[in-house]
Amino acid sequence: MITHFSFRHLRRALLTGLFCVSITGCDDPKREQQLQWREEEVEAKVVGISKREREIAAERQRLEREKADLASREAAVAQLKTALETELTEEIEKTKKVRREIEIKNLRGPIPQISAGRCIVIDPESGDVFYEKNPDLRGAIASTTKIMTGLLVVEAGDLDKIVTVELADTQCAPVRIGLKVGETYTRRQLLTAMLVKSSNDIAQALARDNAGSVAAFAAKMDERAKALGLKNTHFINPHGLPSLNEDNPYCTARDLAAIAMVADKLPDIRKIVKLQSFKFTKPDGKSIDLANTNRVLRTASYCDGMKTGYTNDAGYCLVATGERNGRRRIVVVLNDTDAGVWRDAQALLDWALKA
Repeated sequence: MITHFSFRHLRRALLTGLFCVSITGCDDPKREQQLQWREEEVEAKVVGISKREREIAAERQRLEREKADLASREAAVAQLKTALETELTEEIEKTKKVRREIEIKNLRGPIPQISAGRCIVIDPESGDVFYEKNPDLRGAIASTTKIMTGLLVVEAGDLDKIVTVELADTQCAPVRIGLKVGETYTRRQLLTAMLVKSSNDIAQALARDNAGSVAAFAAKMDERAKALGLKNTHFINPHGLPSLNEDNPYCTARDLAAIAMVADKLPDIRKIVKLQSFKFTKPDGKSIDLANTNRVLRTASYCDGMKTGYTNDAGYCLVATGERNGRRRIVVVLNDTDAGVWRDAQALLDWALKA
């Protein structure tokens, strides 16, 4: 392409050539006129070419702008397409979810009527909540506290280590299995007896063995709850009995379900809480047959745990676990009646396991 710089040199060369011709030529007026005409013609061509060059440059800029504008429009169209595809996918998923919820509702039937004051039903695999009633209301949870106690004991490991009973372990309110100072048991023996029969003296022995004292163990319980992201839970002892001062323990159905979810993943706990009975052998060779306090284990084949509880403030409590057709569910029932707790927990567990 000939640049403007080239045109200047071309024009100069042409004019110089004409000038040389003019000064070396004759004084012929006609010849002079021809030379002048040629000079004017060259000048006009140079001006025309320069103008054309500017027009081409302007056209090129216009095309570049149009190209950029086209690219911008294409990007906008692509973005809109992506957004529409995402929106369509989300709508399809929402439709599938609604359809699935309708199918599940039809399969399960109506939610059972319950008398419990606080309750939650969850899928421990996904964390989905199927039903809840006052799930975030704080209150006492009685011996279901021992789920957290068992969780810490199992997480500490070495379940076959020998524990020697001390005086402090025996000094607690009923229910007690009757531990004697100086008796020795494995952690596993004590853990099993605690989760099956809910003995408070055993809970204290395990707490003292784990942390040195009940107070230190309660602090560890709170730390573990905090690590799980629980904000409505506070423990003061390993068994769930009320405090003798103003510092009372509390938890919610939702937080208790979260603790149960973690405990439910531990094989040692799963194996224990499904036992309908346990033979607790004393150091002198005598044994005590302990029946599991969870009655639903005996009335529903799909139930395989987990822990009962009762105090005046907590009412009758039960964390019930169960599995059927590859589905696993956890039911937490708090502040229920003596008769209602078993009926409510079993009805909710059966209902949740239908789909």
